[in-house]
Amino acid sequence: MAQTEKRRRTAAENIEELDDIEVVEEVEENARGALTAAKGRATPGRRTAEDEDKGGSVLTRLVRGLRHYFEGVRSELKKVAWPTREDTRRLTLIVIGTLIVSSLVLGAIGLLFTELFRIGLNNPLVLLGFMVVAVGGGVIFYVTRSRRSNR
Repeated sequence: MAQTEKRRRTAAENIEELDDIEVVEEVEENARGALTAAKGRATPGRRTAEDEDKGGSVLTRLVRGLRHYFEGVRSELKKVAWPTREDTRRLTLIVIGTLIVSSLVLGAIGLLFTELFRIGLNNPLVLLGFMVVAVGGGVIFYVTRSRRSNR
């Protein structure tokens, strides 16, 4: 009988040992894909936190909500990686340069079309010819693009 109990104890220990190994393997598999190590506890849900905050009058809840909002904003602002003075200056110059170039290009296009329509209203054949050329160019462009994308 002593041997049977010993065997049973050994079998039970083996089962526990196998369970421990499986748990360790699962934790290792989960940790491979994770960015940080496991905490060892469950993350508290938002629902439980919301249940605690529901008490009080409308004014109390409003003030509490505003306080939580500004605390959240403050914590997020601490996480921001603010650019240096040199980065800010360089990026500002890029934006201003792009703005000037695009405004000059759009102004030239506007001037071109204004003159084209002024001439076209005086001579409708010029306007009609330009429209035929523009539509023909658009069709040719579309056909060549669709051929390239089908290959």
